[in-house]
Amino acid sequence: MNMSYFNHPLLRKNFLRFREYQEIISNSALNKNTLVILPTALGKTIISLLVSVNILYNYKEKRILILAPTRPLVNQHWDSFISNIKLLDEQTVVVTGKISPHARTIVWNNKTIRLFFSTPEVVKNDIINKRLSLVDFFLVVFDEAHRAVKNYAYTFISDQYTKHCLNPLILGLTASPGSEKNKIQEICDNLFIENIEFKTEEDKDVKRYINPIDLKWQWFDLPSEYQYVKSILKTMLDEKLNWLNSRNILRKNSKWIFKRDLISLGEQLKSKLNITLEEDRRSIYYALMQQSIALSLMYCIELVESQGFHSLGTFLARTRPEESKSHKIMLGDNRIKEIKRLMENLHMDHPKVQYLLKILKERHDPQSILNKRGNSSHSAPEVISRVLVFTQYRDTAQHIVEMLIKDNIRASKFVGQSKRQGDPGMKQEEQNSILKNFREGEFSVLVATSIAEEGLDIPEVDLVVFYEPIPSEIRHIQRRGRTGRKNIGSVLILATKDTIDQLYLDITRKKIDRMKSIFSSPSIDLKLKTLERTNLELDPMTKEEIDYLDSFLNSEKRTKIKSLPGQNKISHEKIKAFTNDNSLVQFRKTVERTARKIYSLVSCSGNSGMDLDLIYKILGQEDELVNAGLQMLKKLRRIKIIGKKIILSENVRKVQGQTYDIEIEKVMMGKAIVLINGKWHASLHHYDYRGPKELIKKGKEFKAVGELYHDNDNLNMRVDQIL
Repeated sequence: MNMSYFNHPLLRKNFLRFREYQEIISNSALNKNTLVILPTALGKTIISLLVSVNILYNYKEKRILILAPTRPLVNQHWDSFISNIKLLDEQTVVVTGKISPHARTIVWNNKTIRLFFSTPEVVKNDIINKRLSLVDFFLVVFDEAHRAVKNYAYTFISDQYTKHCLNPLILGLTASPGSEKNKIQEICDNLFIENIEFKTEEDKDVKRYINPIDLKWQWFDLPSEYQYVKSILKTMLDEKLNWLNSRNILRKNSKWIFKRDLISLGEQLKSKLNITLEEDRRSIYYALMQQSIALSLMYCIELVESQGFHSLGTFLARTRPEESKSHKIMLGDNRIKEIKRLMENLHMDHPKVQYLLKILKERHDPQSILNKRGNSSHSAPEVISRVLVFTQYRDTAQHIVEMLIKDNIRASKFVGQSKRQGDPGMKQEEQNSILKNFREGEFSVLVATSIAEEGLDIPEVDLVVFYEPIPSEIRHIQRRGRTGRKNIGSVLILATKDTIDQLYLDITRKKIDRMKSIFSSPSIDLKLKTLERTNLELDPMTKEEIDYLDSFLNSEKRTKIKSLPGQNKISHEKIKAFTNDNSLVQFRKTVERTARKIYSLVSCSGNSGMDLDLIYKILGQEDELVNAGLQMLKKLRRIKIIGKKIILSENVRKVQGQTYDIEIEKVMMGKAIVLINGKWHASLHHYDYRGPKELIKKGKEFKAVGELYHDNDNLNMRVDQIL
């Protein structure tokens, strides 16, 4: 036996490097609901893979569900699994919101599929709408398990799973569950955790797989010009806080009031509005205005301290006086006008930007590298390093990239998909392209927001830069884990003295120490649940089935094989038997059912149609039966087949009304707030909407035929047809 690699009948030979701690943890997770806490890059996904192959092998009728918070993460898990496990293509599937609800029902009910990869919201919606039952799933994996708090979908899924499955097994994966004992307990409660596996870089069985990381802090003094702007903003902020305190609206020393306090106050005031008569609301509106201005000023101070004049200037330029009265009052203040003039005249970057440009120029200039190493001109220059810069704000990311490119350093920004004011975000295809180019060396510096912290397959980097500290031990650990995977890595944290930076840095240090102390204690003192399970007899795969997989996967000519030996599916021989036994009525009914499923799938795909290969994969039926259904639809002139594309041959009935561009801005109970044609805000009530539920999510955009109407001076939208 080659102990350099994991060996298992369902693992590809000599693919997966052996690590003892992964084997120990995966074995402990086979019989108990387990939370695995392991630093980034130490192979949490591999542990879930090892648990999965044991279950797939020993219980050949059972299925597994792998959950991850985002589509890119889901695809990443799928790619990792299929690269290492011996399974046929049709035995694994990725289920996301891009597949229509009806098609998802067909996929969930397809017993051929044994390994499912999905996002939690899709699974939650499909359970609620009875498209999915988790009864015959032996294992559910929750990646980024620290999200299993409050109303996140993980909580609902685990509850439904343990209620309805007789043999539930849960595996939670995270780099850090947080530092608060009550939050860790909440995660354990919500995922019904019975066992915790915690490892750090200092553990003996882990240490030899860890490369040392050189962690440094670079401190900066805030320039006098910045101090002056900060003092003006602080004076304005104190005026608002004193007003709120003097009326007992905010009962706290202004020195210890933070953003979360003002956000909480805003929620309280809005709730109070709902139960107050119209004639008594004026004072609450005024208090809300003061709270809103105070929150904006606090944000401005944070930008000055930790980001720079560029980010503050961009924020003020983007803030429109016509959007709200609070914006109008703040922007109309002569002190804000003075700040704007000062920044325009100075064109002065934050010292962080200047320092960052300096060190990156040194790392990416071959001559500087040679001079630093003292090499002769004949020596080969050091390989240009790959750097990942993290920043909280998109404006800062854009500014850093522009400055780097001016200095002839190849760089690109990397941000999330959601829209922000002045920033359209990045589509998934664009994100994938950027990561591919970064991996292939098209550019050497990636400047990213929080999107690059959690799980994504970012290439190994030599240096990670925190443009600012963050008050989250989870995010700190995730950022730090982006380096030191294959070689010695470096982490550099930029922080301004006596500012929010220093406060956040202190908070993070304390949280990391507290988390380690919680799990390092001989008695963790967490109340873990014990689940009652029924005894389930082993039903392992046979040698014949394993040999079949090997022969298929090793064959050079991979023909489309639709089923394993002995599986109950409609074969070509059975179709012949229907006709030989004169059971034409039964066969015709089977074809009609298949034709209805095909027509429904194509209808859900809209005007673009559907790929033929996808039809075969979703239906999971023999080619002959699907072909019979397709022929029936063609004869009825319901569909057309053009190349490998199936489209509806009849035009969809056009409804009367005007066409509008709709963007979902906010989803509330029973309705959504939408932006119409980028101009007007309207309410979209559930009874006025005829379309798929999947579109009613914040940030979704679509075209629709419908009608605008007024109800008690409120603008409403009626959607009759999605285009």
